[in-house]
Amino acid sequence: MFQKRKASLVIMLFSMMAFSIIAHLFFIIMWQQGFVMKGINDGLSQMLPFKQFIYDKYVAGDFFYAADFGLGGGFFSSIAYYFTTNLFFLPWVLLTWLASMLIGFTPNFEYWTALVIPMSIVKQTAVFYVAYLFLRKVTNMPRGAYVGAAVYALSPFFFRHEVYWDILTDSLFWVPLMLLGIEKIIRKESSLLFILAVALVMISNFYLSYMTLLIGAIYAIARMFYHFTENEQSVKQQLWRYIGGGLVAAGIASFAFIPAAYSFIGNVRPPYKDAIKLFDINDDIFTNPRVLWVPVFIFVLFFVKELYQHRLFRFFAVLSIVGIMAHFIPYVGSMFNGFSAPQQRWESIIILSFGAMLAIALNSASYWHFKRWPLIAAILSIMTLFLYKWLSPDHAISNGLIIISLLWLAFFIVFYYRKWAFKWLAVSIVVVVLIEANIFSANLANGGEGVATKSFIYSQAYHAHEQENLVQWMQQQLTSTDNRIDWLVPTRNNTPMVQDFKGTSVYSSILNGDLLHFYLRDLQIDMGRESVSRYGTLGNRTNLMALEQVQFYMRPSSDESVPYGYELAKQTTNYRAYENTDLLPVFRVTNESYNEQALEKAPVLAKEQAMLKGVIREAGTITAPEVATIPIKQTKVEGATWVNNELIVDGESGHIQLTLDTPKRMKTLYVQMHIEGIKHPTGFTLQVNEYKTTRKKSNSIYRTGFNDVTVAVDAAKTVTITLPKGHYQLGDLAIYGEDYQTLDKALERKNTAQMIWDNGKAFGEVTAQDGDVLATSIPYGKGWRATVDGKKVTVEKVNYAFVGIPLEKGKHTVEFTYLPPYWPIAAWLSILSVLVLLVLRIYKAKKMN
Repeated sequence: MFQKRKASLVIMLFSMMAFSIIAHLFFIIMWQQGFVMKGINDGLSQMLPFKQFIYDKYVAGDFFYAADFGLGGGFFSSIAYYFTTNLFFLPWVLLTWLASMLIGFTPNFEYWTALVIPMSIVKQTAVFYVAYLFLRKVTNMPRGAYVGAAVYALSPFFFRHEVYWDILTDSLFWVPLMLLGIEKIIRKESSLLFILAVALVMISNFYLSYMTLLIGAIYAIARMFYHFTENEQSVKQQLWRYIGGGLVAAGIASFAFIPAAYSFIGNVRPPYKDAIKLFDINDDIFTNPRVLWVPVFIFVLFFVKELYQHRLFRFFAVLSIVGIMAHFIPYVGSMFNGFSAPQQRWESIIILSFGAMLAIALNSASYWHFKRWPLIAAILSIMTLFLYKWLSPDHAISNGLIIISLLWLAFFIVFYYRKWAFKWLAVSIVVVVLIEANIFSANLANGGEGVATKSFIYSQAYHAHEQENLVQWMQQQLTSTDNRIDWLVPTRNNTPMVQDFKGTSVYSSILNGDLLHFYLRDLQIDMGRESVSRYGTLGNRTNLMALEQVQFYMRPSSDESVPYGYELAKQTTNYRAYENTDLLPVFRVTNESYNEQALEKAPVLAKEQAMLKGVIREAGTITAPEVATIPIKQTKVEGATWVNNELIVDGESGHIQLTLDTPKRMKTLYVQMHIEGIKHPTGFTLQVNEYKTTRKKSNSIYRTGFNDVTVAVDAAKTVTITLPKGHYQLGDLAIYGEDYQTLDKALERKNTAQMIWDNGKAFGEVTAQDGDVLATSIPYGKGWRATVDGKKVTVEKVNYAFVGIPLEKGKHTVEFTYLPPYWPIAAWLSILSVLVLLVLRIYKAKKMN
């Protein structure tokens, strides 16, 4: 009997994988023509680079911190939102590592692009199977459950999110697994699956755990009031098991969840303040879905009166109808997205309800031959398809989907009157789902958001061989492993991950909040492009580049903006690399402590010079250093009017020309201003002399909320600010001059810190006087710990966002180590919780015997 069940399981899994392969047929064929099943935006900017990056770090034994994660950071915590503990990704890391050991190959970026389709097929097969288990459990109808699971697993929801943000398709697995665990509790069975489901989703993905647990809570509450069977657990007992099991599960997941949650809390992202619409028809759910597809064979079921005699059908039909209505209510999407911008990422529960409705209907054959409800349902379905199109003419229509929907309706009517075997109806539904999956994939490839191609990946817009070769040359010329290269392909802040070098940029939904404030608020470092969840470059500011050990600066040949002190080192057809070896060390000893609060209103140049002369601390005593203010002798406005800080540009562009009294010794001008587009429908380019940067449109959810900007340009007698047509708030204009004498003096100082930085660990010897501070360019984080001569000392946050420690007079052995926030406590809590679970299981087993 066991062997027979095992064989049946293998056959079922193979059939599910076969259907998944057929559903991926469009992308399999297009792969041969150079297409990659990954979105051209976040797919290439985050998903693929993170997989390559994490694999490289884990294989190298760096599990928590990386010096090349932007300016350095705890990637284990920050990318927990994505893949560092993702249970659909980590097995591929292990398999790839084993294969590399056995075969002797080095996985590169191209390898991970080749794995996209296999990884998707395996995940979809897992989703298929767990959905089948849930539907079989609630309906006790295996054949119908299989078809319902196919509708769920092969849905547009899977393909859209797998292409653009494949972490989100994990929810299609976790939701039915969670609900299956809830059903086992309700039916007086073991709580083990519920505990494992909660623990595993919390480990696998910090973000999805919130959404999955919220769906699970809603389902559990609904089931308390709506019974499927006669013998169900009391509400009180259910609550006790949910609470107890949930606490054990949370404890097990602590090692991954707590560091991720802390990183989320420490992130900086402006709250979503835009008005949320009460109702919004934002998706053609019948003929050309973005996320939620209501298939015609599901829509028909809503009108088959006899099916509502089935208690289970009523539950899932109501859940589906409420879900479809909620799909068009942005507030619901906001709630499932942590009350931020509305997102349609929660709707797996609707599709799973469709699957349950279908499973019940296919196993209720006797209902289908009463009266004329199926015929009426078919007619209503045809009418609705065209009525919906008429009510929403702005949405494109998928002719292929309309055709197969009408063909299926015709088949359904014939089937009803001919009374064919129900297996043919089931087969027709699976065929429609497979065809629709490929039609939807084709629409994704041809849509506005775009699917990547191999030619695009190796173009100048992403990872050209010319760029890679120049980067490799610069890496060979680096005078220290601590030194960095300031280069990124425009809009691609994870270029350092893709091209494998230590850069100055990173793009992730969760980042070091202190570093983001350092960029956006404290130093007003312009990144060339305003956007949240990223930082990059150092605004062409030589002082900061020296502080952060930026030896090379690479840009397209057409870019005329070059930081002071950087000289042309190598030029290719389309790019130039500039070099400056006058850099400050990662570890510096200083006895001048500037007061952070006293510098709050000071020019950013004063803050830079304070960092060069000494260190900025909360406990500092020195006030802001004096910097040279450049007087504005004359202001001339062309193509615009500028009154009371309101700038209105009427023509194609407007100019504010400032005539300055700039001393000859000045090398760079720091132009500070407050700039904001007022009801600006599009993003706009701000140009100051040779320097260009872009700002977001006024209603963009990706604007930073920080509108004080500082731009560094070559010293000149005039500064011209250019803006395109529009209405702006432009004020607080001030200009400061930098002659770099402060930097020269800082470079001349003897370095008394002989330290080595190796990712999450730094160690060495430091000679200090009383009152000295060891300041570093290592970004500050909760996980850093330090010892001086073997004794623990408190790690300070200095220079707004970096690690520092105070020292006493003498020669000291200093060591820094990094572990994820609260890691020792969280790790022990996980171990203890696993032991508690084992003890409870052993006790229960003995009690049953």
